[in-house]
Amino acid sequence: MKIKLKLCQKSKKSGFTLLETIIAIGITCLTCMMIFSTLQIVWKINANETKNDRLQWEQFRSVIESSNLDFKYVRVDNENNELILYSDAMDDFYELDLYKQQIRMRRKIDGYMPLLYNVQKVEWRYNENRKSIFISIRIHGREYSEEYIMDRKK
Repeated sequence: MKIKLKLCQKSKKSGFTLLETIIAIGITCLTCMMIFSTLQIVWKINANETKNDRLQWEQFRSVIESSNLDFKYVRVDNENNELILYSDAMDDFYELDLYKQQIRMRRKIDGYMPLLYNVQKVEWRYNENRKSIFISIRIHGREYSEEYIMDRKK
């Protein structure tokens, strides 16, 4: 009689039901989709940031190389982190300096014009032998540098 009772009892196994499995797979898929979407947004923001930084750098270069201003090197003031240039065309001195994470160009009598934003570091060096100025700038952790042939103001 004991044998019959054992056969009639339903065996209970521990595990997931089909519904629980489908719900778990659905939640996992939604989580993966959210993570992938977030990563895509971050990649796009980083790509746009890089493009904007590059565009700012090219605009900065065009100002320095501008024939309308025709800059001549005067000096580098390392104490104030300034580059002082003289414009033959405008017959005036211009100062480029790092102020509150922006490179700004200013004259003594006027205000200033921001040339670059989000600048973390700038380095100006003049090479007397080559008559060139080397400018290195870090924006959002990326280095941009250029060497310009520029005579010294006499």
